[in-house]
Parts: sequence; C-alpha cells; structure tokens
Amino acid sequence: MARTRICLARHGETNWNLERRVQGQLNIPLNVRGMAQAEALARELGSTHFDRIYSSDLKRAMQTVTPLARRLGLPIETSVALREKDDGDWHGMTFDDVDRAFPSEHAKHRQRQADFLIPGGETLSAFAARVGDELSAIAARHPGETVLVVAHAGVLDIGYRLATGLGLSEKRDPPVLHAAPNWFSYEDGRWTLERWAEEGARERVVMPYDGRKLERRPAARLLPLDEQNRVLLFRYSTRLSPVFVAQGHSHFWGSIGGALEPGETFDAAARRELAEETGLTDVAIGDIVFSREFPMQLGEDWFQADERFYAIRTGEFTPDTSGFTEIERSDVLGWKWWSAEEIAAAQELVFPEALDWLLGKLRR
Repeated sequence: MARTRICLARHGETNWNLERRVQGQLNIPLNVRGMAQAEALARELGSTHFDRIYSSDLKRAMQTVTPLARRLGLPIETSVALREKDDGDWHGMTFDDVDRAFPSEHAKHRQRQADFLIPGGETLSAFAARVGDELSAIAARHPGETVLVVAHAGVLDIGYRLATGLGLSEKRDPPVLHAAPNWFSYEDGRWTLERWAEEGARERVVMPYDGRKLERRPAARLLPLDEQNRVLLFRYSTRLSPVFVAQGHSHFWGSIGGALEPGETFDAAARRELAEETGLTDVAIGDIVFSREFPMQLGEDWFQADERFYAIRTGEFTPDTSGFTEIERSDVLGWKWWSAEEIAAAQELVFPEALDWLLGKLRR
C-alpha cells in the first residue's frame, strides 16, 4: 500500500485552556488568541498540498480548520471519533477543583491508569482504541495522499504513541502545541513520526495583552431562568470589542450584569445589576453557580475579567430596561429567552462558553 502522509494539528487556544478547566467533549469555542492561531495556521499551510481535510466536530477544532480549508478550497469531513476524551462528571471543573474534590481519583488519572473510569466518561484505553482506529482508518482510506486532521491534545497524544511505541501509561515529554502541524506517515499498517512541532522552532502568536499584568475587572453576571429552563440573554453590540468587529461579528449574546463598583461585593453587584437591567428587585439571587477568568477587551484596552454567575428562577418576564445606563442604552440591542438546544446550535457568539452544558447542570 502506498504511503499516506498525515498532518495532525491541535485546535487553537480556548479560555478554558487558560483556566486549566476540563473541557473534554464540551463544545468550547476558541478565544481571541485561538482565532489568531487559526489564521496563522492557515497562512503557514496555505501553500501545502492536501488531498483531504478531517476534523473533530467540536467547535474549537472546526474554528481552527475553517480558515485553512477556505484557503485550500477543500471541504471538511467531520468525525465524532476524533473528539477529545470524554471526561464525564469532571467536565467544567478546573484541575484544582478535581484535585480537591477527588484526590485519589485524580492521582489515578495523572498516573494514566488505562482502565480508570471517570463517572460518565470513558477510560483511557477505550479512548486510545477509538482514536487509533479512526486515525488508521483515515490513513488506510487515502493511500498515496496527504491528509490534514485537526483535533485535540488527547488525539495527538495517541497519534504520537502509535508512531513512537510509547506506552499508554508512560509520560510523553514533548508538549502538544496549539494550532501547530505535526507530520506522520502511514504505510502497510505502521505509523512513523516525521516531525513533531516544537515551541522553540515556531513563531508565537502575540496578543496585545502579552507581557502585561492586566487590571482585574470583577463582575457579577446573572442567569434568569424561566419555567422551561430557558435563560435570558442580552444581545450586545461589539462596538467596544474591536477584536470581534475584526472577525466580522456585529453583535454577541451574553448574560446580564456588569462590573462591581468600588467597595461593592459580588452579591450586592448582582442585586444592583438585576434591578438596573431587568427591573426585578425582590428576587433571591442564591449562590454563585459558575465563574470564569479571561483576558477581555473593552475599547482599545484589555482587562483580566473575573466573572461570577448567579442562576435565579424568575419565570418568563419582559425585562424593564428603563434603568439602563447610557452605555447600556447604546450597546444592548435586544434580548431573548434561549433554550440549551438553541444555544448549542447557535452560529452566533454566545457567552459564557458551554452555557448549554451549564443549563443542563442547573436543570438537575
């Protein structure tokens, strides 16, 4: 059988990568650096001949491969079998959260015990078999061709082990870089590693906030839920986010809420923002159900956003926006009650990431 060349690339960076949060098979999008990395990969490989393009069907992989596929004029064939390992009940937790909540189980995970099963997930051995079978099937279908595959760190790890013979429980030394080409060949059922992307040999995608200690911007965000577990989101202009404008977005959907005022607590800010943006004043805000930190652009400057989310059972209502600030009157373009299914299928920007997953957790 003729030799098949496979270029394996991991998706670009996500905010959950920055937070060291378990994203697994959740549909987390690229962050602003990740989108820039996708464009850089398209420039790097834009003159390379590929016969086929395959990708994990998860959003972060598809967003990474799309600029290159568009430049090459090739269709993208998606594969569920190229998804990241299913980490079950650990999805959405930071690694520190997992270590605190499940210290003995996390130790087994770090030791790469092949048959350790995270509740609701899959074992490492099952994941390796799934990925190995799919990569080998792709290579066998295209003898003599050059194929691009964009997927996840775990998928590339299995590819590395297939080609080098490194055992499943053994430590892999070279890191898996974001949006970088790693070259393999496949012939007569055998894998060979031709070239693994190394950080020192690559030009880093530089962002405006790199090398700076960003000012923290704490904010309280609210998720009003109706009887059908739909969430109220506002439609915001991207006017204050030039990076989104540059990507062609005129708006995004996000939770209500805003920054803390000096001396204000998150709880107090949540009550104030709820009253200002919806008119509701007599609703218990409850506990924080989620948090996230990420570099955020406001105008021409960048901040380190520190957002805490409150879920409140309000029932369906029409928000009273008479308390809007001048900026809110200018930049809030509308509102809508969203189901988890609508969020999962949305082609628009919706924040926070994986809100469909969070709504599922809140339903339980």
